[in-house]
Amino acid sequence: MQYNLADLHTHSSCSDGLRTPTQAVEEALAAGVRVLSLTDHDTVAGIDEAIAAGEKHGVSVVPGTELSAHVNERELHLLAYFVDHHSERLATHLVELRRRRHERGAAMVERLNGLGVPVTLEDVLERTAGGPLGRPHIAAAIVASGAAMNKEEAFVRFIGDRRPADVPKPRSPAAEVIGLVHELGGVAVLAHPGMVVSEPVIQKLVEVGLDGVEVYHPAHQPPQIEHYLDIAERYGLLTSGGSDSHGDAGGVGIGDYGIGVEAVEALSARAASYA
Repeated sequence: MQYNLADLHTHSSCSDGLRTPTQAVEEALAAGVRVLSLTDHDTVAGIDEAIAAGEKHGVSVVPGTELSAHVNERELHLLAYFVDHHSERLATHLVELRRRRHERGAAMVERLNGLGVPVTLEDVLERTAGGPLGRPHIAAAIVASGAAMNKEEAFVRFIGDRRPADVPKPRSPAAEVIGLVHELGGVAVLAHPGMVVSEPVIQKLVEVGLDGVEVYHPAHQPPQIEHYLDIAERYGLLTSGGSDSHGDAGGVGIGDYGIGVEAVEALSARAASYA
């Protein structure tokens, strides 16, 4: 166990994860994680529960969320840490994002029906547990319909990027999203850049206020880690890391990836400068 570890990228059943916020904290405790950030997609609904569980178990919980943003046509994800998760401004933004997610999901279901996949929007919504609708929920409905053996096949055949039933997300300019995060007293960190983001895109993000980059992530191999450590140093970015764990059986667990707690202190200090 690593008792100086922070896992700053995790998901719960409040978005597309499988464990409750309390269970996420308990998993962190068992893994020796000292600091946990719950970063559900486009929601902060689980933060208060996670904080309460953290106080009970001695795990420090950083309020967070994972927000979609765009640089030109490129979609990317930003991890927002230390945001005021009770802010009305944030609540309004998240309601709009949920509305967009619902519209996108309905359009994808319509396309699936046109491809002969017998799923309904009700099938999908049943799987969200009241949280934001995402493609993993649609994938689960596809599997339940018998049109795919598992979620991975559902993405490859139907709903992955540029697949027949995919519908692009409405664009949220990165400058606006980063500005909102700063307005809420938080820091904006680019999530898993090795998966989708080139250095020129990172340069554009730095120009509009990006605070940091997620260096340690399951999708990053050692050469990528070194590359993003170098980018962080050259552009004056803070560093972050986390498991991106969703609680899938046999998948990456909380604490399997992360970063030293000193990185949290640096992120917190930067956030304080925006408060």
